[in-house]
Formats: sequence, C-alpha cells, structure tokens
Amino acid sequence: MRPAARLDLNDLGSLLEWLVAQWWVWAIVGAVVLFFIVIWILPASKVKADERFSTTDREANELALGFLQIVNLPSGHWNDPTASALGDREKKVLVEQWGVYSRQDWLDNIERLVTVRRRREMWVLYLAVRAQLGERLGRAPKAKEWLNAIVAEGGDKRDARAFVTAIEYTEAQVRKRVGKDIVTPDLYVKTLDGYAIGQAVGMTTWGVALGHGDIPEARQIIHRINEEARPAFSSWADFGLSYNVGRVMHWSDGNVDEKAFEKFEGCNDFQAAATAKRNGPWATLPWRL
Repeated sequence: MRPAARLDLNDLGSLLEWLVAQWWVWAIVGAVVLFFIVIWILPASKVKADERFSTTDREANELALGFLQIVNLPSGHWNDPTASALGDREKKVLVEQWGVYSRQDWLDNIERLVTVRRRREMWVLYLAVRAQLGERLGRAPKAKEWLNAIVAEGGDKRDARAFVTAIEYTEAQVRKRVGKDIVTPDLYVKTLDGYAIGQAVGMTTWGVALGHGDIPEARQIIHRINEEARPAFSSWADFGLSYNVGRVMHWSDGNVDEKAFEKFEGCNDFQAAATAKRNGPWATLPWRL
C-alpha cells in the first residue's frame, strides 16, 4: 500500500503532492459547487393548474385566496376545488389533525377559521396600534415609533418589544426572499388573519375530497370567505405577507429566530404565486373582485 503523502509546508512539491492526494475532498467540493450552479442556472418551477377548471374567472380568483395553503399541504392544483391530490393516507391524517370526522365538524372548522381565527388578543391589539399609527403617518411606522405607541396605549414595554422585534424580523426575511418588487417597502403587517383565511379556503376544498360537501357548496363558501376577508387587505402581496408572517408567528409561538423562520416559512410558494413568469395566479388575477 502506498503511504499517504507527507506534507512539508516549506516544500512546494510536497504541498502539491498533498493537495492531489486529497482528491476525495475536491470531489465533494466540486459536487457541491456543481449543484449550486445547476440550481442557479435552471429556471424556477412554474405553477401548474388543473385543466378541468378555469384559471381566469371569478371562481378561480376566489379559490386563489387559498393558494398558499393548498400547495403547502399539498392537496391539489391551486384551482382545483376538490383537493383531488389527497390520497387515503393524507385524508386520514387530515381528519385526525383537524377533527373533521363529520360534515358538521367540517363546517365548524371553516366557521372558526373565518371568525375567531388563530388570534391572540394582545397580538391583535399591538397590530391595531401599528395600523392606526401607519394611517396617521402615511407610511410604515418604524419599530421605535410602533413600540412607543403601544406603551402610550398602556401596553407592557417588555412584552411589546419582543412582539415588535419578531414581526419586524419575519417581515424582513419574507421581503428578502420573496423580493422587494413583490413585497414592496410600503407593505407591512397589520393583521395576521391571512394565515387562517388561507386555511379556511383550503379546508373548504378538503371537505369536498372527504365527501362532506360538493363543488357548488364549496364555491359558495369560498365566495363568502372572500367577501368577508378581502377588505382587510390591499393586494395579493399584502395578503401573502400576512399569511406567511402569521404562519411563522403561530407555529413559533412568537419566538421567532432564524431556525424557527426556516422551519415555518413558505416564501417560495409566495414568490411563485406572485410571479407572472412562473404562471402565478396572483400576478394576473386582480385583487378587487
């Protein structure tokens, strides 16, 4: 067996021989570099739609409100009101996770998501202060301005600071990953309801797959969700920001750091939905119905 090359830092030949002997290291490095080059060169995947259903009419527009939840599960194409991608195993998990054992369970879940939602009273109050302050200023309030306004309203400074920091951090990360051309600097979270609203639309389609309702009824429910939800948002991007930040905040219990954000964010889906070149429905369908 040939002995391993010995390294002598004072001998150029020895150094070169040692570097050559580490071929396995260079192979790994090369593979990693090649992987990232391929990822960089290849175009981002495009959003697919179900050919059985429209992608341009009012019903498609209303169903697009559930895009982030539908593709995240995934339960089917974004314009499919039947959640046809759900197999028996996925349906069983869904039933147990959400407790939708009956038609009434299904309807109750939808009602809960569109009314009480996944709200925390203090978070709602803090965001209401931000929205009111932003309306007065005519721009997104700075963190210090927002925090001072909360304290002026009687809020606990320490608790408020943790919340403000978490929201600002999550917003910044979403904006960075989705793109400032989509999540523009003037957009900021005023409510976290987007997450539950998207889930309500997704839940409606899941009920069709589970046999709790049919397509016409699902369309009616989704129409009602849209009528009640859209006035709280100014655009698809505004809604998407609320959904993504709300999702991260909910599952991290407000303790947002890099690890928590990585685990719960859905920025790629958000970017896909809002990008015309990727056939994203949010890039072509109007927000106003």
